Amino acid sequence: EQHSVARLIGAPPGYVGHEEGGQLTEQVRRRPYSVILFDEVEKAHVAVFNTLLQVLDDGRLTDGQGRTVDFRNTVIIMTSNLGAEHLLAGMLGKNS
Repeated sequence: EQHSVARLIGAPPGYVGHEEGGQLTEQVRRRPYSVILFDEVEKAHVAVFNTLLQVLDDGRLTDGQGRTVDFRNTVIIMTSNLGAEHLLAGMLGKNS
């Protein structure tokens, strides 16, 4: 869902919860040496992918309060089940 980005980086000024910051950005801001796991990332909204792309490209992200959060010391792991059927078929010797 598109509003998932607001949960990750925090709501913009004028919205409810703006003072709290985002679940992702607050954790990394407080603990920059972190490991973050995005499980089944293929299910994420395209807006979440765009946010993650900014982190992977720039090594930083601006939160809803306008603060820049440094991700250069953060390890990001993304898992996906997209190739599971193809992999299983290959292991069982079936052609797909």
